Amino acid sequence: MKSITSENLSELKNKLPDSIRQIIRELEISRNLKPSTMRKIILEAGVRVEDIEPWADYDHPIEDSYGRKLVYKGDNFEVMVMSWQAGDFSTIHDHGHTQWGAVQVFGPAEHATFRYANGQLSTLARWIMEPGDVLGVHHSLIHQMGNPNQKTPFLSLHVYGDLEDIENVTGDARIFDLETDNIQRIDGGVFYALPTNQIKRIDKGPIADFPTRTRHMVELIRRLSKMEPQAVQNSGKDIDETIKDFMSADHLPTLIRDLKKHTNTNGHQTHSVFWRILNWELRQAAQLQDLLMEEKQTSDHFQTYASLYDEVICKPCMDQFMKAYLMFFAEKEKIDFSSKTIISLGCGTGLVESFMINQLRVNYDSLFGMDLSEAMVNEAQKRIHANVGDVLTLAPDVQLWDLAYSGLNVFQYIDHQNLPKAIQKTADILKSGGYFIGDFITPDHIRWYPNVLFSENQKTLSLRTPELIEENGIMYQRSEIINIQTQGSDLRISYAGKHKRYLPPINRMRAYFEKSFGGKVELYDALSLELIPEWADSCKSTRYIVIAKKK
Repeated sequence: MKSITSENLSELKNKLPDSIRQIIRELEISRNLKPSTMRKIILEAGVRVEDIEPWADYDHPIEDSYGRKLVYKGDNFEVMVMSWQAGDFSTIHDHGHTQWGAVQVFGPAEHATFRYANGQLSTLARWIMEPGDVLGVHHSLIHQMGNPNQKTPFLSLHVYGDLEDIENVTGDARIFDLETDNIQRIDGGVFYALPTNQIKRIDKGPIADFPTRTRHMVELIRRLSKMEPQAVQNSGKDIDETIKDFMSADHLPTLIRDLKKHTNTNGHQTHSVFWRILNWELRQAAQLQDLLMEEKQTSDHFQTYASLYDEVICKPCMDQFMKAYLMFFAEKEKIDFSSKTIISLGCGTGLVESFMINQLRVNYDSLFGMDLSEAMVNEAQKRIHANVGDVLTLAPDVQLWDLAYSGLNVFQYIDHQNLPKAIQKTADILKSGGYFIGDFITPDHIRWYPNVLFSENQKTLSLRTPELIEENGIMYQRSEIINIQTQGSDLRISYAGKHKRYLPPINRMRAYFEKSFGGKVELYDALSLELIPEWADSCKSTRYIVIAKKK
């Protein structure tokens, strides 16, 4: 970036757009500015994207993390334009000698701020800015900017100033290289994987928390993968080693430490900002891992979920309440499972059904499971007879069953308009006197629902972010799920998507079964196994079982 000489300074200033000249006039009046004052100056100048387009540099060298052009150099300030192609991101950095400044974006920039204290670096916030937004810059600001949009490039205007005359206002800036836990001192662009000859010196840097380091590694790998081999070599980086580090299971203890710091003994998150940032960065990590592993996208969100489902969901639920309520049902209704035919609707991995065979003496050939997820069925077939199927296609002329079972609130994943039909279809395929037993969640299940679930050995965990949503007067609990699993020496991060469950009032669910079965219907708390009275809206555990007998 070339400096501007005093000889052509006046001529250059006159050629600048009116909005930029207005900013410069304000900066030449006073040196002791605040970020808030600088922000006001830029907003009042009314800069348009057309004003800064002459300095666009979208075709910047691929080893540069973004385009960077000087517009004007004053005695103690600089005006620059940055160009952001899709995927361009700065490193985590500060602004060197800068004491005050401001940045205006003309596109949906992603922006993050960080805290560096006591040798630790953590993310304070990450958000998408609106085009036209202006943010103030102060000397202690550590931040990162980029363009996450896959289609649209944009520009940003940057003004940085000092109290005294200075040749390079942003000189001696710090880049936080979290791969090596070092700080690089530089005088130019805050780019990833700088050539070693552009780094003035290296200082010992901070130890970052898991989400902050993870995102740094994601953007570093993305940039290295775009760079020419020679440029990578000049940086001293090895992309294969960087990817190996990024995916290493050695980082799992750090994640678990951070999670335990920000969750309580019930697995509920206690720091909403940390939780939001962690999930944001893990989504990016999962996306990159999928690309690195060249996994094909599939509409089956359980594709990677099925392999870890038992460890974090089914086994704990089996031990906590499912075994108990199945044995309670058998004893209460005097059921001899060994003589019964059973269909499991939404069998998942077949773990519960395997318990029925091994512990309740169900005949292996008398039990059949079905599930919408092919990935789940593939797991189930290792244990039971199972196939892909939809409860809405069940027909009594194919086979009648003694018992129908559905665990882990599978029926509540069915669209609310089809739930009564699904219950009726279930009743239709049962023999007279046959039973349905299954568990469901109450409308207030979110008060129990944990944000973190660990496997027993803590090598597999599932992060969930639940929310109550309303669609056309219908209430749902929607949960966004990210799973982390140790696979050999790798840490596999997979995004399982958002899963929506219908939340009918308990009395409505009772009415659905009474109408379809025409016989006795009872509801019990799934954990305490206490009978739920007809007037109740919920139960203590927020899980309940339905026992319905067909007339």
